[in-house]
Amino acid sequence: MSKSFEFINIGKFEDIKDSQYTLPDSKKVLEGKIFLNELMSLSGSEISLNSFAPGQYFPFDHKHIKNEEIFIILKGNGEFEIDGNKFQIEEGSVVKVSPKEVRNICNTSKDTNLLYIVIQTREDSMNSKKPTEDGISVIERTKW
Repeated sequence: MSKSFEFINIGKFEDIKDSQYTLPDSKKVLEGKIFLNELMSLSGSEISLNSFAPGQYFPFDHKHIKNEEIFIILKGNGEFEIDGNKFQIEEGSVVKVSPKEVRNICNTSKDTNLLYIVIQTREDSMNSKKPTEDGISVIERTKW
């Protein structure tokens, strides 16, 4: 029987800066990155938690075959590049990138880490365009 939920505590988001992830194919080490897929056996998306030090950027431009990415900027500021077009990002910025677009992100701050979440999911995989259509109300109610 499989588990119907998983729970982890990654600690303070600011401490993600101390995490490292080694890419399986190239063995390149990514600083300040945690992939939740491996920690929680996600089956419908990949979510990464990221902390870039001042001046840090993704070590290579990249694109995807089938998956779009959504970048949610939680703290700091920086620059985002999509297919050669650069624009400023800051706390509250949300960027969606289609699979085939070449992308990169850079922390342009001199003194603040750039904290952000990336959600990667298969493009056109949603069953509906309404955000609540897949939810089902149940009679039981949690008593707080």
